[in-house]
Amino acid sequence: MKTKLILLLLLAGSNVFSQKSEGDSWAAVKSNGAGTLAVIYYEQAGLIKDENGKPEGLCVEILKDFATFVETKYQKKLTVKYIGKEPVFTNFLSTTQASDNILGVTNVTITDDRKKILKFTPPFISNPVVLLTHKDAPAVANLGELSKKLNGYSAEIIGGSTHVKYINKIKKENWPALSIAYGPSGLEILKKIETNPKLFTILDFTEFVDANRKRLPIKKQNIELGEPEQLAFIMSKKSDWDVIWKEFLTDDYRKSPKYRKIVSDNLGMAFLSVLK
Repeated sequence: MKTKLILLLLLAGSNVFSQKSEGDSWAAVKSNGAGTLAVIYYEQAGLIKDENGKPEGLCVEILKDFATFVETKYQKKLTVKYIGKEPVFTNFLSTTQASDNILGVTNVTITDDRKKILKFTPPFISNPVVLLTHKDAPAVANLGELSKKLNGYSAEIIGGSTHVKYINKIKKENWPALSIAYGPSGLEILKKIETNPKLFTILDFTEFVDANRKRLPIKKQNIELGEPEQLAFIMSKKSDWDVIWKEFLTDDYRKSPKYRKIVSDNLGMAFLSVLK
């Protein structure tokens, strides 16, 4: 009985913390004239990553522009509050899904399956998916020769990511004997490739950009895996923030010189050439 009581108190404390951590609804901000947009994030270099104790990156700059848009168009003071980061991608998705007034920020691909359980902002960027190996791996020209050129290799993919469908397709159509493992993040997988040259992965192009910046021994294979994916921020199905995001995150914004500058500043000039 005592144990049950302790568990109940812990759960109650957890729920209170969760409620305090959430921000305001868009309806509340409009009604009160001010409010908080609460953000959780999954780190992705160039997009959103802790630098000197606070989040920095392309997504952070977009959120600043969003707050300015709300204040300029609606005369409502919006405070963007970063309430924490989640290092495991699947937990990041589930936490956002279960929280009424939290915006989930990272490189989440818009998919039909995810639309069933989450709301999305319009896409903030398009991002190619790439196959990455150790720099000493043989060059592979197409998927047909993948199993021969990388004989003895295994794959590791971020669990819960859209990259799982790509590796499953490769296994089914090109490499039935391929061994596949699942990791919590791209950074962890890239660290493994540093010490295990017989490992390869599939990641977003943004993660390859970061690997280059860090001078990791990583090589991008010249293989087409599909069309660039559309990345967006996510919300619970109960959130009402999607309405105002549709007003802000438009094609005109993504074509603006200011937007292109923050892409260049955070992802490099080379990334501008892959934008769709």
